[in-house]
Amino acid sequence: MINNLDKNKNVDINKGNSFKSQFIKQVIIFTPIFLIFYGTNSYGIHALKLYENPLGKLSSEQWVQESPIQYFIGFPINLIIDSTITTHWLVVILGFIYLIISAYFVGKKYYQNVPILKVFYFTPFFLILFTWMGKPDTFTIGSLFFFIAFSNSQFLSLIFILGLIFSHPQVSFVYFILIRYLKIFKYNLSHLTSIFVGYVLYFIYLNQLEEFENRYSVISQELDRAFRTIFSNTLGGFVSLFMWLWIIIFITNLVKDKKFLLSFLLIFLISFFTLDHTRIFTILSVPLILYLINNSHFLSTFYELFDKKIMYLLGLFQIQKRADGKIVDGFNFYENETMNNLFSSIIKFVENLLNIS
Repeated sequence: MINNLDKNKNVDINKGNSFKSQFIKQVIIFTPIFLIFYGTNSYGIHALKLYENPLGKLSSEQWVQESPIQYFIGFPINLIIDSTITTHWLVVILGFIYLIISAYFVGKKYYQNVPILKVFYFTPFFLILFTWMGKPDTFTIGSLFFFIAFSNSQFLSLIFILGLIFSHPQVSFVYFILIRYLKIFKYNLSHLTSIFVGYVLYFIYLNQLEEFENRYSVISQELDRAFRTIFSNTLGGFVSLFMWLWIIIFITNLVKDKKFLLSFLLIFLISFFTLDHTRIFTILSVPLILYLINNSHFLSTFYELFDKKIMYLLGLFQIQKRADGKIVDGFNFYENETMNNLFSSIIKFVENLLNIS
């Protein structure tokens, strides 16, 4: 569903190839590239016991239990293979597969064969997914994509709404608001009923848990770090929000679009009070980027500037702001033991060479 806001511009979205073959080709090519540049993350290893009992209690970082989707998915897997660490990585892989398939369907069914991941490529989207690997983000965004793609199905809508809420209830609430405000699609009674049922089931789940430290309590105790995060490297942090898409947003004058501006301010305000600033903004802004994609002027300008092979190199250069305002990019080679040993050997060789000279 592309709005014809600029009838004089024709968006050639297939470039002579089928949408499916293009999509598969991009996934095959860029997955190893992302792994090389952005690396992986072992986040969530501390919560392996939840794969044995999703209602169990953790001694640290208890807020992960607010997003139990991974542990409910991993529980039956772990019953079969009886290895929590293997289960964890299988769930991580399933999350990426889930996201990839959902992106295919929302691009094909809702956006009339627009490869939406090409647009997200020029934002910190993939940097966030890989450097925060182990978080439920793939299930959160994937459930949103599926919900949009199959919004005309009552049963599938309910399933994907449950996936959204149980992967991140707070982000999901913002998603539901933005879907309505940005008119991504129109809610019907079954959608609203499913959202209500989803949150009722989620609160039933919460009542089965022992008292634990949630996200709100963590942030309320670290407000000074939140302010230090937002007001340190402020300009770099602002640039990191949309990265290269800022160029298209300003060229197309969409920065003056009322719906874009108000949605941006809401998302920015929420991410203001978080420590993983760019990550939260990137996740929350997914409906807003979908709104931009739905603008034919934005899309045609995007293809005109960025749909060139050389521009894919540009898209790899991404940054994010993390806790305490630290600006980082992708894989830290010095944190890898093999690479660290290699660098040490090179340095030692050069020092010996200099001493000989």
